Amino acid sequence: METRTYTTIDLRKAMGEILDRTRIAGEAAAITRKGRTVAYLVPAEWFEQHQQPTAQQPASDAGRDAA
Repeated sequence: METRTYTTIDLRKAMGEILDRTRIAGEAAAITRKGRTVAYLVPAEWFEQHQQPTAQQPASDAGRDAA
């Protein structure tokens, strides 16, 4: 997955275009402020695939606390 870099100003000016590149072309975007990366924008499918193991963990931990 290619990662493009955008400043927060770029993001404000071209939000729709950046979201389309991420959604349609599958490009990740690094968002920077004052030269430092503050966030990544990734396609929803990629995020959902990588979140499944983490998303299930809190539910199993909660069950242990209740017992």
